[in-house]
Amino acid sequence: MRNKRAAFFFTLSVIGFITAWYFNGIAVMKGQDYLSAWFATEVDWVLSLDLLIVAVAGVGFMIYEAKRLGMRRVWLYILLSGITAMAATFPFFLAMRELRLRSIELAGGKIDKYEFDGHRVDVWVPPNLDESTPVLVMHDGKNVFYPKFSTYGATWGLLEAMRPDHIGFTRIHAERKPLIIAVWGLGDGTRMMELGPEDIYSAHPEIIANLPDFLQPADPTPRSNAYQALLATKILPSIAAKYGVKLDPSRTAIGGSSMGGLASIYGMCKYPETYGTALSFSTHWPFGYETTIEKLTAMMPSPGLHRIWTDTGTLELDAEYPPFHAKAVSRLEELGYRFHHDLMHGVYANTGHNENWWASRVEHPINWWLSGLPSKP
Repeated sequence: MRNKRAAFFFTLSVIGFITAWYFNGIAVMKGQDYLSAWFATEVDWVLSLDLLIVAVAGVGFMIYEAKRLGMRRVWLYILLSGITAMAATFPFFLAMRELRLRSIELAGGKIDKYEFDGHRVDVWVPPNLDESTPVLVMHDGKNVFYPKFSTYGATWGLLEAMRPDHIGFTRIHAERKPLIIAVWGLGDGTRMMELGPEDIYSAHPEIIANLPDFLQPADPTPRSNAYQALLATKILPSIAAKYGVKLDPSRTAIGGSSMGGLASIYGMCKYPETYGTALSFSTHWPFGYETTIEKLTAMMPSPGLHRIWTDTGTLELDAEYPPFHAKAVSRLEELGYRFHHDLMHGVYANTGHNENWWASRVEHPINWWLSGLPSKP
């Protein structure tokens, strides 16, 4: 939308520039007197003063907005206004302002779009990209960047968390911002079968059979292993190669919420050579209850080189989670995962189960992950 508005203002600027120079050229060639034309009658005074007041307001707006948004060399716009016309420079400033606002909204980066095997993929590219840039793969990609596509009209707030606030504080404060690969699912009807741990629910069909009717998948075809393979062997290496990023599990994380939380842990279990960290918000351990907890934790790679974040709230659907969360944490600790070292877990009291809640703490797991990265070579 901001690009369209910028194009509109650029068009106005071109029109203003052409008309100003064309009619000024005619006036000069005919030797016309500007002062007598501007102030000959009361009507001329009204129009001239109107233009003067608008011009002063425009200059003031440019100075204020340039300072607020960090736009440099605003004096050039003011100088050009005297050489050409405000009708050209003010729309030009507004166009540049739209582009600056878009840059701020995107935390200085950009979002590129791709498609892989029916899955839309949105990629946020950080401003300072090099081969050692960390990479974060996110499930439920439609909920990551765009509120208009999100299931409940809210996003994870990742871009907001990477933007400095009015005093310069950035919630995701690591110097190296990650390349974020947000992968959309095929659709709501296949989500459970894509994100659920297929090796477990296929071996234990009662997990799906015992779900309430309103949670029964519209299409019960197992899809999780194909989905995880798509992420690890096609999407991730293709995107990394396009942007010149050298993949390393120590710099690569996979993350999601609810069923996406399970999918993140399952993905690391299936591809430990690809992902070094799983970031799971409101992990849906009640999917299969103790069976899933036992089977999935048994698949975990040995502690030391891999890291896990798992958490839960206490409201809405998360109200069911704490006892299962505690069992999963206990099992991980039995396997040798150590709190604060390669395991972080927590209960966020009085928080619930949607993107607004996850956005309110999105920096916690990401800062934990980024703070543990190896030093930049």
